[in-house]
Amino acid sequence: MGDNQQQTVLALNQLIEAGKDSELACMSGAAEVRDAQLRDILATTAETYRASVQELQSLVSAMGGQPADRGSMNGTLFRGWMAFRHMLQPNNDDAVLGMCEHEEDAARREYQSVLMKTLPPDASATLQRQYEALKRQHERIHAMRGMQIH
Repeated sequence: MGDNQQQTVLALNQLIEAGKDSELACMSGAAEVRDAQLRDILATTAETYRASVQELQSLVSAMGGQPADRGSMNGTLFRGWMAFRHMLQPNNDDAVLGMCEHEEDAARREYQSVLMKTLPPDASATLQRQYEALKRQHERIHAMRGMQIH
């Protein structure tokens, strides 16, 4: 594997970790929120992240790399903090949405960084498509914060 390909695999693995962080945040959020509509939206968002991660893992494998299979340490620590916070303030759907939005912000920044690199055309097209979907999801989560949905 050449240097450029190794750099691409490394960048894709960073996106996989960020995607796993977002997936896990949305899954745990879906389990914690009281509102059924929010639960459905978060579960659907988690599924979208899962599909994106699987697609990225396939790209890494096709390049001869070893795809990441878990989220980042920072994401794990953040979810632990949010679980603790949720114990102190149960039934706070807005706080749960904040956790999901935080992880999505991290993923968005990671995508922006990777998209600035020189990538193979198929990887670039995949990342651009995923980034556009991520932005739409993020806007949807952001719009729900502070709203009472019943």
